[in-house]
Amino acid sequence: MISDERYLMLYVKIAEPEGYGKPIEVSLDSLADVLYCTQRNVKLIVHKLEEEGFIAWHAGRGRGNRSRMTFLIPREKKLLELAQHYASKGEYKHAFEVIDKYGEGTSVRNQFVEWMNGHFGYRTELIDDEEADILRLPVYRPILTLDPKHIYYAFSAHMVKQLFDCLVQYDRDAGKVVPSLAHAWEHDAGGKRWTFHLRKGASFHHGRDLVAEDVVYSFERLRGSASGWFVRSFAEVKAAGPRTVIIKLESPNWLLPRYLCSPGMSIVPHELVQQDEDFWLHPVGTGPFRYVEWRNDRFIMDANPHYFQGRAHLDGVVIVNMPEDTIIFAKNWEQLIVDHDLRDLQPEQGWQKIEYICNGCSLLTWNLGKDGPQRSIPFRQAIDLLIDRKQMIADLGEDRIHPASGFYPSEQSYRQGECTNVERALELLRECGYQGETIRISTYGIHVQDAEWLRRYLAGFGVNVEVQVESWLTIRDQHVIQNADCLLYCVVFAEDEVCMIELFEQTGNFLREHLSSELLEWVEKKIDLALGIKDPEQRWFEWMDIERKLKEETHVIFLLHKKLNTFYNPHIKGVGVNSLGWIDFKDIWLERAAAN
Repeated sequence: MISDERYLMLYVKIAEPEGYGKPIEVSLDSLADVLYCTQRNVKLIVHKLEEEGFIAWHAGRGRGNRSRMTFLIPREKKLLELAQHYASKGEYKHAFEVIDKYGEGTSVRNQFVEWMNGHFGYRTELIDDEEADILRLPVYRPILTLDPKHIYYAFSAHMVKQLFDCLVQYDRDAGKVVPSLAHAWEHDAGGKRWTFHLRKGASFHHGRDLVAEDVVYSFERLRGSASGWFVRSFAEVKAAGPRTVIIKLESPNWLLPRYLCSPGMSIVPHELVQQDEDFWLHPVGTGPFRYVEWRNDRFIMDANPHYFQGRAHLDGVVIVNMPEDTIIFAKNWEQLIVDHDLRDLQPEQGWQKIEYICNGCSLLTWNLGKDGPQRSIPFRQAIDLLIDRKQMIADLGEDRIHPASGFYPSEQSYRQGECTNVERALELLRECGYQGETIRISTYGIHVQDAEWLRRYLAGFGVNVEVQVESWLTIRDQHVIQNADCLLYCVVFAEDEVCMIELFEQTGNFLREHLSSELLEWVEKKIDLALGIKDPEQRWFEWMDIERKLKEETHVIFLLHKKLNTFYNPHIKGVGVNSLGWIDFKDIWLERAAAN
């Protein structure tokens, strides 16, 4: 492909504005400047380009007679072919780089993304002369980590679940915790001593069988990390033989089995993590898929043939990291569509659709550690009363579906979220002495549209808002969190009770970072109280008491509940959306047409 890029380099520098098909006078000196080489090498390059059919070359004869070069292939055509070639080899980053380098002023980028739509999906390919069922999926944000102890985002958690397993897993359909790496477990009467028995035959991808030491190490290494809150009450974790693990708690925790379902508590091979600081660049777990390759433009994994819960039907999965701005072209793919950020999609005729209300909401959290109007309860209450959530839904549409007055979607939340009281809100603004100071909303990605709506809407009531746009990475910088008056984002509760706790206990969580130390201390006591209650219904009252306090004192402004859509080809079977809002890869398979 060297000749292709040289052709495009010459085209961009020499052919414009005449274009292809017209002789253009050139000199060897000018060509040497463009190609950054000697005149001798220029002659070799020109000869090769002519030989391969890129150009026609008419050498100038005699002093003062310039040579003429005719470009025989349109720039857009050659550039699109080159980008498609790189993509077909899996070099997606390189494909976009050449488009950005040589495609200015053309529509090649859009054409390429449209072509990529057909490149994604479920395909049967020949690999080493054998058929392999491969699923290619686009994503529009990078995998930030594959280390269970550093998980913040649902996408990273989903990928961790493909490579690793937990002691137990939650069966959403049955509504109960079921075996995984542990085949059985028991606890004492007080809920403070738990014993887990590991199954035989569960092995890591490098071939070693799982042992109790792996479990002990996996839990102990969480202390002090983002996932350290899982083990906050762990007094001791010890191995009682090669396949038995005992967990002793400082206080009762009847939610411990649900904790142990979380990707943050995945089990890792102790010796590999201890020996290799770069383990997370080539992770090894027990999960249904094995790591193959991880670059900044793609992540590749293949099926674990020895998976203890049965081999995946797929042979491999390729996750392609697409530029964020290409999401607008991602329509009508002949594939599974699983990204939460896709907008206005309609399924092809005969496709199936999974639609459901996302278990969570969008919200604003106020920074109580910074001086400003947001530290005043009346000010926060005024903003809450001013926001017309139904109007917000009407104006912005798309996946926004119901007003929110709490974390969880429910008819009560929808009704209470509709309440506005402009007169009372303006009265509260006067009471707190608000003088039009600017309030900074920091946000990122798909939430920018909501923040801009709030800026325009609140300006009509004399509330000045500045929107600070960050990326998925920079939004977590401490200076961003500390300097924001409030943050706008979404919470998704993959596991109801456990995710509620995570909001307040996970280091770096936005809500935790913005609450006062006094309130966090009160919440922690409520959490410990709830964990000691065995009855789920009684425990639920404690969670709702925390939500009530957040709402009454307006530490949080609940905005909207959203819906998630997944469209898929009906010939693709085993499609099910997991608690993280993603399709489980393991059970997907393609129904092939029956032979006549």
